[in-house]
Amino acid sequence: MENFNETNQTGDLTNPQDSLNAALIFARALSFILQENQGIIVDLKNGIQLEEGAEKVIVFKHQEQIHIYKCEEEIEEGTAVMMSETPFESQEEKK
Repeated sequence: MENFNETNQTGDLTNPQDSLNAALIFARALSFILQENQGIIVDLKNGIQLEEGAEKVIVFKHQEQIHIYKCEEEIEEGTAVMMSETPFESQEEKK
């Protein structure tokens, strides 16, 4: 089996396009696993920075796309959650 990602000695991807491809493939794989409005809590570790003060996110499926929202509640990493329709409606109104 061939690995399509080129890595350096520390295991980091060497090509930015490889990083983007890996993220897109992983998001697509998640879209087959998660049901509509179903998500999972993920802690931000190992230098991942999305916005100041964000310590964890909710990765979930909505309208056939994978979304990532900041999680402000104390929920254990790996917990499965169901998102309601209400947050999406309010987010879309802000745009």
